[in-house]
Amino acid sequence: MSSGNWKKLSSDIVAKTPLFTMKRERVVNPRNDHEFDAYVMDLCDWVNVIAITPKREMIFVRQYRHGISRDTLEIPGGVVDPGEKAGTAAVRELLEETGYSSERVHHIGTVDAQPAIQNNALHTYLVLDAELTAELAQDHGEDLKVELHPLDSLDQLVLSGEISHSMMLTAFHWLTLYSRKNGCL
Repeated sequence: MSSGNWKKLSSDIVAKTPLFTMKRERVVNPRNDHEFDAYVMDLCDWVNVIAITPKREMIFVRQYRHGISRDTLEIPGGVVDPGEKAGTAAVRELLEETGYSSERVHHIGTVDAQPAIQNNALHTYLVLDAELTAELAQDHGEDLKVELHPLDSLDQLVLSGEISHSMMLTAFHWLTLYSRKNGCL
């Protein structure tokens, strides 16, 4: 088992994009003193928002994803801006992407997004009693369609492959754990 005492000899930026910075880090394995290059994507944290209306409908967005060249059905979410708190980002993203908001916002879990190559976290929030309060405020690169689905259809949406995004499945697991512990939903 790794002791975690990896020595970093150097760190260089190999690519810088609006979404991430790619770093090459020269490191030493503490087990065998072997030197090699590790690549790390430096990213802002992200948020996922599970929003549920008073009618027990989940709020989703359908959007095109360039990485897989097709539309996906997802819960709202996005980047935590520098200096912004994750909870603030969750409320902002929900409102921007869907026009919905609520005062009932609960942090239900955080995971490392992809620790093999990324240094950011994914925070999941549950928003209860979400109501439509504004128009969409989409970014110039977004083309979102808001969809409401009954909460009890979630399993079928996942099992049918309609929802296949790994970060959404992580959020739904947090929802299950939170619901068991708190007796809500």
